[in-house]
Amino acid sequence: MPSFRSWHDASRPGRAFLAPCCVAVGSSYAHFDAQPGPGLPAHLVVTVGSFAAALGVNLIHHAWRRPRIAPAELLRPLAAREAIGGAVAALALAGLCAVGLVSLSGAAALGYGALAVIVGAARGASACFIAFGPLAAMAGFASQAGIGSWGACLSGIPTGLVVAGALAAPHRTAIALPLVAAAAVAIAVRSGEYGPWASLAVLPLIVAAIATWRAPSQPTTEDQTRRERLVLACAVAALGVIVLALRIAASA
Repeated sequence: MPSFRSWHDASRPGRAFLAPCCVAVGSSYAHFDAQPGPGLPAHLVVTVGSFAAALGVNLIHHAWRRPRIAPAELLRPLAAREAIGGAVAALALAGLCAVGLVSLSGAAALGYGALAVIVGAARGASACFIAFGPLAAMAGFASQAGIGSWGACLSGIPTGLVVAGALAAPHRTAIALPLVAAAAVAIAVRSGEYGPWASLAVLPLIVAAIATWRAPSQPTTEDQTRRERLVLACAVAALGVIVLALRIAASA
C-alpha cells in the first residue's frame, strides 16, 4: 500500500492550494463589485471543490509523467493506476461540490470550473495562467453572482501570472513571470480594480523573483525543494493580500 508520503508527493497539496486562493480572488471580487450572492456557504463549497479538483489534476499529471526512478526517500512510489484512482476520487468530490454549488448560485460556476480542470490538465505555463487565472476567478465570481463578468475575467489575469510564475521551472521565465505579475497587480490597483492595499502583493512577488535568480545553476534536490516552498509561499501570500484588499475595499 502506498505511503502517505507517496500520495503527498504525487498530489502536491501545496500547489493545489493555489486553486482555492485564486477562486477566492474571484469571489472577493464579486463582493467588491457589490454582487448579491449566497455568501459564506457558496464560498466554502467552491473552496473545497477547487482544492479537490486541483489535487485530481496533479495526480493525473503524476500518472502521465511518473518518473522511472523514484526519489530515494520514497520506499514505494505511487503507481500510475493508483494515481488515476486517486484522481477519480478527487474529481468526484469536486463534482459533488459542483452539484451543491448549483443549488446555491446556479450552473455558471460549474461550467467555468470544468473548463479550468480541462485546461489545467494540459499543463504548461499558458495552461496554468488560464486555468488559475481568468477561469478560476470567473468560477469564484459566479459562485456568488451566478454569472461571469469581464471584470472578473480581468481580475484573474494577475493571479494567473502569479501562479504561472510559482509553478514555472527555475529559469529566466520563472524570474520574469513574478515581476510581470507584480506589474499586473500594480496596474489593477492603479485602475481601481483591486483596492489600494493590494499594492502590498508586489513584495512577495519580488521575493519570489529574487529567490529564483539566486538559485544555483545546478541545484540539488534539497535546493529545488527549498526554492519551490519559498516561491509557493510567496504566491500564496500575494494572493492572500489581494483577497484581503478586495474585502477591505468592498466594506469601505
